[in-house]
Parts: sequence; C-alpha cells; structure tokens
Amino acid sequence: MSLRFVIVDDDAGICRILQRIIKQNELGVVIEECNDGLKGEKVIQECQPDIALVDLLLPGQDGVKLIEKVTAAGTNTSFIMVSEATSEQLITQAYKAGIEFFIHKPINVIETVSVINKVREHRKLKQLMSLMQETISQFSHVRTVDEGAKNTQKSRIYKVFSDLGIIGEAGVKDIYRMVQLLIKQGTESKSYQLIDIYQEMAEELGQDAKSIEQRVRRTTMKGLHNLANVGIDDYYNETFQSHSSSLFDFKEVRQEMNFIQGKSQYRGKINVKKFIEGLLFIAEH
Repeated sequence: MSLRFVIVDDDAGICRILQRIIKQNELGVVIEECNDGLKGEKVIQECQPDIALVDLLLPGQDGVKLIEKVTAAGTNTSFIMVSEATSEQLITQAYKAGIEFFIHKPINVIETVSVINKVREHRKLKQLMSLMQETISQFSHVRTVDEGAKNTQKSRIYKVFSDLGIIGEAGVKDIYRMVQLLIKQGTESKSYQLIDIYQEMAEELGQDAKSIEQRVRRTTMKGLHNLANVGIDDYYNETFQSHSSSLFDFKEVRQEMNFIQGKSQYRGKINVKKFIEGLLFIAEH
C-alpha cells in the first residue's frame, strides 16, 4: 500500500520540493499540506498519515510541540523533522518528542529518499512485530522446534552478535539463552518480566540472577557503543540502519554517537527488553 504523507512547513518552496521528491521517486502520495503548527496538529490528527514531514520552526507552535501533542493523543504516524537548525539541543528535543529521523535543509534528494525508505522499513518491522506478538498470544502453548530450526535461529542471532562486535563478550551466551527460553515458552512479549527470566536462568545455571543481569546489560551496552561507532563512520551502513531501530531506541543510538564524538556528556541508554525482542523477531523470521 502506498505511503500517505502530510507536510507541515511554512516555506512553500520546501513543500514543493518535498512533494516533487515523493512523487518522482514513487514514495507515496501527499494527502495534505499546511504552513502552521496549530493547523498541522489538527490535520495530522484527522488524517492519520503514515508519515508526517514537519518543520522545526513554525508559526502557531513549533514542530517539537506539535509532535509531542499528537503523540500524546495517540497516533501511528511516523515523524520526520525537516529543518535548517543545527543546535544540538533543539535536535535532541526533537528526538525526545518522537521523531524517527532528521532531514536537514537545504533539502538533499538522496538523503530525503533514503530517510523515507528507512522509515518505511521501520514501519514494516513494527507491523511484523505486532503481528508476531498477536500470533504468540494466540498460540501461547509450548512449541516444539526441531534441531534444524534451532540451528537456523542460532546462526541468525549469532550473526547479529557478530555485526555488533560482541560475539566474544561474556553475556552473549546469557542473551542467547534468554531468547531460547522465550521461544520455548511461546510467551507474549509484553507479558513477561525480565527478572523472571533472569531468575529462571539463575536456577538453571546455579548462579546469581543479579550477576546474569549485569552481564546481559554490559554486553547490550557494548553492542550499542559499537553500533554507534559504525553510524559515525558511515551513517548509511546497512548494519547500522538495520539494527539501530530494531534492537535499540534510535534516539539512544544517536545519544551514544554524540557522547563518542564529545558532543554530550551523557551516554545512550539501553532497553534490554527491546534488544531481546528484536533478537526474538530475527530468530523466528
């Protein structure tokens, strides 16, 4: 299905450029366009587009406030910020508000097409994850997985470990075991607690649950750090684009990139549950 776009920008020239890029590259269709932050909020809530391209500095209300309000009200729209602003503080605020990517002015065609395609893939991934969760919920009984399937799952997961440069870390075996347990249990991803998984592994291995948790967190953090370095070297690297949103929160990857580059004193934060669920999805698909 074709993507539906809304453009909110007070520069008519920018709106025309974005419309032309979307049309010429067959990215979707622009269903609405407006030049005011307050009107843009109403249009997005009413139209519920797949993607909203929003300027940072708008009359009425700025793009960050617009996105915060629409997100708080509930929406499936993905937001891309479009702005000439270079302030690290403003860009950070935009990511905290809920944007997925940032396109800089003046508009670059290659960058714009690439960003929109990445958001498209991210939306597909979220839809597949949602479908997977529904399927697991419907078939919550323990599933028997033959050895061939297990080997395939292991190779997929260890390929990710290799991509992240953590294959030699102590917590890798713990993380893989967590994924195995979730597959075996057929647990709906939102219903389990990490502490329960750590405790089950502790009893199985005869170890302290806290020690297992610390190994998992250190290894996950190492993966975030290594991936951030990949993004700094090559933002459009396939591994970076694939894993930065599926295994981590993208804004935290960007925060870690800023930390590495000395632009921030704060590191990116990890979400172990998101990391595990991303691996679970990769293992089963």
